[in-house]
Amino acid sequence: MDIRDLGPEDGDGYTPPPTHLPPLTGQQVAGARSWTGLSYAVLHGYRYLTLDLHVPEGVDRPPLVVWIHGGGWAEGDRRYLPLWWPQQSLFEKVVAAGMAVATIDYRHLREAPFPACVHDVHAALRYLVRYADTLGVDASRLGVWGESAGGHLACLSSFAPARAARGEVVDGVDLLGSVGVDGPQSVGVDGPQPQPTCLVSWYAPNDQFHDFLAGWDGHGADPAIVPALLPVSQVSTWAPPTLVVHGTLDQVVPVRDAHQIHEALVAAGVETALTVVDDADHCFVGRPIEPILDESIAFLAHHLEAGAAA
Repeated sequence: MDIRDLGPEDGDGYTPPPTHLPPLTGQQVAGARSWTGLSYAVLHGYRYLTLDLHVPEGVDRPPLVVWIHGGGWAEGDRRYLPLWWPQQSLFEKVVAAGMAVATIDYRHLREAPFPACVHDVHAALRYLVRYADTLGVDASRLGVWGESAGGHLACLSSFAPARAARGEVVDGVDLLGSVGVDGPQSVGVDGPQPQPTCLVSWYAPNDQFHDFLAGWDGHGADPAIVPALLPVSQVSTWAPPTLVVHGTLDQVVPVRDAHQIHEALVAAGVETALTVVDDADHCFVGRPIEPILDESIAFLAHHLEAGAAA
């Protein structure tokens, strides 16, 4: 079984979480030179944190898109897309548009509570900037894109650095991971925190974040830091251009959360667009994914000034 054969067994509906994932066989991403299992952070007592990078062949220093998987901060894998989409489709479409795509793993909540996963995403971005020349990408043109829990992390990794760079830290909560400071919160490479050029947020929770954490009985995060973990709390006038996409029938994250994020960006004077997908559930189940992918990739390509892959 190849990764491209992975998909739901009962058509368009939801399926139970998988108990395993099949081997990866053949070329992972068509048209790309790939680095797999790059260790972007080494944490004592934890597994190494890794990412994959796929760079379009024949393109000199392409812009970089970082993909962050969902899974309720408790599951998910950098190599796989939601089962309702054609596997590898997102990565291959990004590469075909002349952009490199990195896809990252991060610590889940049974490994470490918030803000550990937020620190991990920021560490991955620092790593990619540190080694951009070696990897052949232009990390000064950096887009961040995530779905569900990954959309939430994408928002925080796009909004918080701009505020922190200007001395604004919401509620005193360090979301960057104590950059360059030795200690238990220091994650990965040091150096300045990148400020992404643009953001695509797919069905990211905002208000619904409270309900998700309630299921962890206080073990998901210290209640004192929860307000700082809401995307709207990190919005400022320095946030990057943002595309927010959400389905009207989402039963996991209500569409109101998308409106909250979009309206906060509008109020801050940030360039933002909201696409509401009619009759789409979570993961856009019920609607074809290809037009939604194409819109988001076009947004990224425009703001990252990407050309077509050779």
